[in-house]
Amino acid sequence: MKTFYLSLICCFTLVSSTYSQAREEKAKKKYEAEMDRKQDEYISDFLATIEVDDFQKEIITQSMKSYFEEFKNINMLQVRDVQRQELIQNLDNTHFVDLKAMVSEDTMSKIMDALKGKWKKETNREKKKRLKKEKKKNKN
Repeated sequence: MKTFYLSLICCFTLVSSTYSQAREEKAKKKYEAEMDRKQDEYISDFLATIEVDDFQKEIITQSMKSYFEEFKNINMLQVRDVQRQELIQNLDNTHFVDLKAMVSEDTMSKIMDALKGKWKKETNREKKKRLKKEKKKNKN
């Protein structure tokens, strides 16, 4: 009888752990899909604010996506914070070397600000101003 209960408990534990792993995997995939969608939206919103031709926009899009992928890989590494910061700084310095030759210095600084998260604050202000202007136009 003891062995029956013991085997029943083992089976229950095994099934519940397998179920929770499947649930965690599903949640992880859902989170990654949501992050990819937000990343694409962020990049397209950013590209709408800079003045470059379509070819340069496509190159910037590919560069930013590969940058975010490398950034994620660096953060997944199990290294100390100091080493992680050095790797990120190295990535910042080397990843956009080709792009620097194609775009102006002002555009490059906007790209780096967008990668560091400084761009969103500026766009919210501009968006509010634009919405106010549109409301005033629509009233007239």
